[in-house]
Amino acid sequence: MNKIKFKKKLYNIGGYFIASILIWMIAFYLLVLFQLSDSSEISILNTVSLKNSSLAGVFSGLIWGLIFKITHPVRHKIPTYWLSVLVLFSINILSAFLLVYCFYHLNGIFTMIYFPPQYSKLEYLYTSKLFYAILSYFFIVGTLIEIFHDIDRKFGRGVLMKFLLGRYFKPKEEDRIFLFMDLKSSTYYAEKLGHFKYSRLIQDCFRDISSAVIKNKAHIYQFVGDEVVLTWKLKEGIEKIRCIQVFYDFNNSLEKHKDYYQEHYGMVPIFKAGVHSGKVMVAEVGDIKSEIAYHGDAINTASRIQSMCNNYKTRFLISGDLLTSILDKNSFDKEYSHIGNVLLIGKQKSTDLFSLHFN
Repeated sequence: MNKIKFKKKLYNIGGYFIASILIWMIAFYLLVLFQLSDSSEISILNTVSLKNSSLAGVFSGLIWGLIFKITHPVRHKIPTYWLSVLVLFSINILSAFLLVYCFYHLNGIFTMIYFPPQYSKLEYLYTSKLFYAILSYFFIVGTLIEIFHDIDRKFGRGVLMKFLLGRYFKPKEEDRIFLFMDLKSSTYYAEKLGHFKYSRLIQDCFRDISSAVIKNKAHIYQFVGDEVVLTWKLKEGIEKIRCIQVFYDFNNSLEKHKDYYQEHYGMVPIFKAGVHSGKVMVAEVGDIKSEIAYHGDAINTASRIQSMCNNYKTRFLISGDLLTSILDKNSFDKEYSHIGNVLLIGKQKSTDLFSLHFN
């Protein structure tokens, strides 16, 4: 299990650095694109310029990515908004300054950033317009990378690109799985802990779900109060029983941190879940605030299934149709029992339900 987590973490870090390197390479290509050589040829077409831009992109991506990977956890612990903005601004400036410093001393390698002879000493460069021009460019590129990275993280991995490409400007039909999870006895704990401490509890719980989400390739559709909605395309969610395994992995994570929860909140959170699949329409909605939304009976049914967990004293309910699809494609070693056909709230037709057993 530890090896799997390590591989997943390594994969995510690797993806972050690869994306950072590619963006910085593009930035350096653009930097030299309109610089004309003595023969009036665009320098990007020159093999040497292309090589230097690639090397500079790799170098900058690694340096900048490393700085922000190290400082990211620290920035999220800063108590006030404006102090966080100030720290982020300072980190960007210092990172850009570091890159200029490195490129000055590596000028023989990255020759497309040419420092004329009058800048033979570093202090001469620091007082020149060239220094501030390069510093500003590095600062803007680095800031844009972080902005897009944070936006992509807020929307969900890959969603930003779908927005930019207008993939869901017109509604599209998809076969998807939806899993609704919420905190058991949430009203009781909200009253017991108070709104501030309860909010911190939810933050901690949803932080602990991250590894399970990444491991099982789920997309977080929504956080609503103490509820989280996960979704997969049908094939991806069925493969390796991801739409069920994510709940087991999340509970394992909570169990692993039970001492922390007991110490800070006097309880270990317990979640219940309901999962269902079906056809839905997916579309970009909203003007002032836009998001990708899912509409259809499948998502409503999944929500209703989750709401029945307390009625049947179970922590996980799954529709019969989805369970059949899973059994057709996978070997299934989880214990489950048949509840029967249940008429869910607001539905005209009954839904076959099964309960998964947990210790």
